[in-house]
Amino acid sequence: MTTPEDESRPMQATGRSVTAEAVEWGFRLLAGRDALTRAEFASFKAMPDLDAMRRAFTNLPEFHGFFTTVLTGYPAYTAPLFLLRPPAAPEDLPWRFEPPTLDRPVSQLCTAAQFDEPAFREIIQALGLRTGRTRALWEQAWIVSVLATDGLIAPGKSGVGFDAGRDRIASLLAARGVSVLGTGGTVADDKEAEARRLQMFHPEAVHIEDFDRLVSFLELDARHLRRMPPASHDFCWSIGVPSRLGSIEAALDFLEASLVALKPGGLAVHTFGFNLTSDSATWELPDLVLLRRRDIEALAEKLAPAGHRIVTLNTHPGSDLADETVKTEAHGPIGHRQRHGFAVATSFGLAIRKAA
Repeated sequence: MTTPEDESRPMQATGRSVTAEAVEWGFRLLAGRDALTRAEFASFKAMPDLDAMRRAFTNLPEFHGFFTTVLTGYPAYTAPLFLLRPPAAPEDLPWRFEPPTLDRPVSQLCTAAQFDEPAFREIIQALGLRTGRTRALWEQAWIVSVLATDGLIAPGKSGVGFDAGRDRIASLLAARGVSVLGTGGTVADDKEAEARRLQMFHPEAVHIEDFDRLVSFLELDARHLRRMPPASHDFCWSIGVPSRLGSIEAALDFLEASLVALKPGGLAVHTFGFNLTSDSATWELPDLVLLRRRDIEALAEKLAPAGHRIVTLNTHPGSDLADETVKTEAHGPIGHRQRHGFAVATSFGLAIRKAA
């Protein structure tokens, strides 16, 4: 029988065995998530007592983020050392480490300072969009900047947009005389195909006559790019496609396969979610794949024997206060850093030069 005196007596945690229920509650209360894998759950379950389990939870990045919020008033992010080191194989992957800009775009991260550049405002206005500070805007601006810097936005050039229609790039290109092929998944008939083509039309960026003359649509799933006619375009682009393919393997295969559509020396430009927190643990979900730096290096190593090269890698994460601020899925300030469970993510722009 329990007495009032028993209820007021503090629980003694030291020495008590760790139960599966305790581990579940530990993840929910101290990490704000469930265990990522069975192995992670088992490692906490194997702790000798509850005190040891608590100490282990305080070493998780989610707990650090929570504690930082208590101190600063906002969820914060600090750059890990893996972003600072040179590539393991510099002969396969040129590298620089300096604040990235849209004036001199390379393969780079989205950072706060780029939103303040004249180039960003100029591109966003050309797209017929309102200026802002979101990853979606940066991704379009980075792609346009890379193509313009390479001299690819000009009459007579040809480009293909994979899973097109989520952005205004096709319209901007057509307005400047570029022939554009947009691709997308299965369509039922010609009427649906035309509807998909028209999704790429944005009157703020292009006249309908130029759009009809220069923009076409091809039914093609992003997982089957090798079915495209080879070597027919000067460049290709995609926004967020690798992040929606369900696995790192599928994402990297997509990036490599996109080169099939390009002429020798052509340029592939892609954006996707990038894991800023870890170069090991990451997310591979049906609708959320966060690529890591190691995945980019692995792709560079795989492409090198065929003569393909990733354009200079710049992993500088930015140094503004806004680069420390993290938005959660449920709340927080609008920004370019989002938390997905244990991982902080932002957008990365990857440019790949096909062998000449």
